[in-house]
Amino acid sequence: MIRRNIYFYFGGTCILIALIFLTHNVTEDYKVNESTKKIVSELKESVENDSNQQNRYIDNPKMEMPIKQINGYDYIGYLRIEKLSLDLPIMSEWSYPLIRISPARFKGSIYENNMIILAHNYKAHFGYLYKLDRGDMVEFVDMDNNHFIYKVEEVEKINGDKMEELLSGVWDLTLFTCTLGGKSRVVVRCKIQK
Repeated sequence: MIRRNIYFYFGGTCILIALIFLTHNVTEDYKVNESTKKIVSELKESVENDSNQQNRYIDNPKMEMPIKQINGYDYIGYLRIEKLSLDLPIMSEWSYPLIRISPARFKGSIYENNMIILAHNYKAHFGYLYKLDRGDMVEFVDMDNNHFIYKVEEVEKINGDKMEELLSGVWDLTLFTCTLGGKSRVVVRCKIQK
């Protein structure tokens, strides 16, 4: 009888802990989603109001990407993935604390056709990246209001410790996030549409 009660209490405790984690994750995802919407709205307004520098990257593809500072963070533009109903701000640099706020440039430049963007696997960020298919479209808009349209060429899953696989290949745009367990990465490879 005592053993049965111990199992009952242990099981109840495990369920309670799981519910606490679930509540925390859902709340965090909601907050991230609301914050993302506000930032993207500010970025879009800024891009539309100050777009007199369009196409200057053509003469100088090695130029630094222009930035817009919002709430003390530097953004280089926003990413639109229509299939996933996502409009996401993209920070100019990444760190683990920063990607809790917004997706970020991991490396490269949109102007040199080698940019890699990473994001947390929040539903509001890249949580559904795995749902993209070959042929889906992705758009990046920089702070000069230049629009870059990409077609998804590959969606793959790689081990998290295989960074060389993530960086390999000649892709115009790469998007990646970790899987829920964190041991693997979902990687989306894209080619620019001329």
